[in-house]
Amino acid sequence: MDPSSHKTRQQQEIEHAIESLPESLRRMCLSGQSVGNLAHLVKNILQITAGSVEIIELGLERKQFDRVERSWDIFEVNFIRMKKFILDLIKYTKHYALQKTICDLNQCVDKAIGSCEYALKNNTVKIKLQKDKAIPSTSLDADRVEEMIANLITHALDNLPEHCGTISITTKHLKDHRQVQVSVCDDGPALTNETIQSLSEPLERTQCMVGTGFDIPLARLCIEQHEGYMEFESSKSKGNCVRAYLSIQ
Repeated sequence: MDPSSHKTRQQQEIEHAIESLPESLRRMCLSGQSVGNLAHLVKNILQITAGSVEIIELGLERKQFDRVERSWDIFEVNFIRMKKFILDLIKYTKHYALQKTICDLNQCVDKAIGSCEYALKNNTVKIKLQKDKAIPSTSLDADRVEEMIANLITHALDNLPEHCGTISITTKHLKDHRQVQVSVCDDGPALTNETIQSLSEPLERTQCMVGTGFDIPLARLCIEQHEGYMEFESSKSKGNCVRAYLSIQ
């Protein structure tokens, strides 16, 4: 018997067994796989953070405060990333019910952009924002929607070579469909169909990721809980675009 074919069948049996589990247990199994897939990403964040701490301690000891300031910027960004990774892992594992209130979608977009400031503060990314002011206040989980949009922004940022380029964010009221649409597009190289398919599970896509690997899976979870769906579009001429459709009352 071919060992490789046996392994393939074994993997298929495991995947089938996981799929047949209740949702909460299935997500716990998948989160364990995700940690393994993202172990290299976590290791890199820890190494950079530890290295920054050593330089900060040395700078303080020698009163070289310019070195401390430079190293602090590196430490701060990677500390925020590690904190977000842990929180994202918890959110991916647990099931949290929506806490809907009447809110302003455009305001959620503004807050999401603000929450990504740590990743955008090097000013190498231009944000183009186009908001549909006709969108009515509607019943959504504002915190979750804000996180969803921030995750889409982070995903777009990681599509840009060396994190340089333009991210376009658009909101739209689809009155006839009783939906609101949020589009987050980037002018990076078009993603392949294979890459787009892989986004459904947490993974480390690039060596210099700003995201945690949970960006699209958590965004999709939020969208589906709002009885919506997500669409991807990629082309050489236009770059990449993710469109989130949320149902509204």
